[in-house]
Amino acid sequence: MSNPASDLKCTTMLSPKEKHDKIIRATDLDALSCRASANRKGYFVPPDIHIDELIRSYQQNLPFCEGYTKLSAGRLLRALEEPKFPLINRGTYLRTEAINRVVECFVVAHPKCQIVSLGGGSDTRCFRVLESKHDVVYTEIDFPESTKIKKLAVANSPQLQKIVGSSLSPTVVNSKAEFSALDPSLHTPRYHLVGLDLRTLKEAGSANSGLDFLDPETPTLVISECVLCYLSPEDNEQVISFWKALLRKPSFVVYEPMALDDAFGETMAQNLRNRGIDLQAFEKFPNLESRKVFFQQLGLASVLTDMSRVGGYSEGSWFGPLDQQRISRLEMIDEVEEIRLLLQHYCLICAGITVEEFSGLDWAL
Repeated sequence: MSNPASDLKCTTMLSPKEKHDKIIRATDLDALSCRASANRKGYFVPPDIHIDELIRSYQQNLPFCEGYTKLSAGRLLRALEEPKFPLINRGTYLRTEAINRVVECFVVAHPKCQIVSLGGGSDTRCFRVLESKHDVVYTEIDFPESTKIKKLAVANSPQLQKIVGSSLSPTVVNSKAEFSALDPSLHTPRYHLVGLDLRTLKEAGSANSGLDFLDPETPTLVISECVLCYLSPEDNEQVISFWKALLRKPSFVVYEPMALDDAFGETMAQNLRNRGIDLQAFEKFPNLESRKVFFQQLGLASVLTDMSRVGGYSEGSWFGPLDQQRISRLEMIDEVEEIRLLLQHYCLICAGITVEEFSGLDWAL
């Protein structure tokens, strides 16, 4: 049994950078817990059957990650079973489904394509895409510890092994040493899981970054779902420029919080600062207009909207009346103005050399 003294020792031995990275990795677990809550409430149709497999892998292996003990991991893992507020469930569903629709538009336009998900360690979208889109090659990039946990989920699930086309042996990790020694990457003809810190991309070409399997000539969609917001504005530019240089025709879908230079945005930022998280690009790109300029300066066209518009809480909607009725019946949300305000502070952006693939969706800008 872990004790508080060893728990404190485990944490205090981390460098400031390691402590910061640990906090950022924990946000991925937050996202998984939100999807699990929305899934249990019936938002996803059909239900996401793969979430529980990832949760089991986190429950078994998070204690072996750097900076964690069984005790400290247990505190974080309990959140995976806790129901979220209706506001959070609704927002999680809208965000997930909106990106799903962007992915669908891209795959319809480019049936033979590549998808690269940045920070997709706890995401399950790859499994749904690979099950239904047989000419898509899917790549996920995340911190090595996050990809190890996902790799173990695949190794211990015959269903996930079949989906990604792997033949890993079932693996049980029993110590930090065993976890540390685990290869963080997994490669099959249709699926690539890469343990890589995105901040190092500026230093690495495709040949030595572990990404040499990507075909520069194949249309590629790069997904960044609440990832770039944790990087500096300079790293934002560097990451986008890396993919633009590596791929002949890259497209991007970006989901991020926005400051909007108002009191609500400042409260969001302060709440995250209290957790040790600094949204470094939050004030640099506070609204849709500034984000459009960012992509223009990188030579990319873009279409943008906020999630209030996506969900039908402002003008327009990505969801028809039947979808809206189904969602509304799941949980009552009395404060419509509150959810509108929250969703206005999140943006969805598609960018690329061209954005014609996404013209069928309703954009604000």
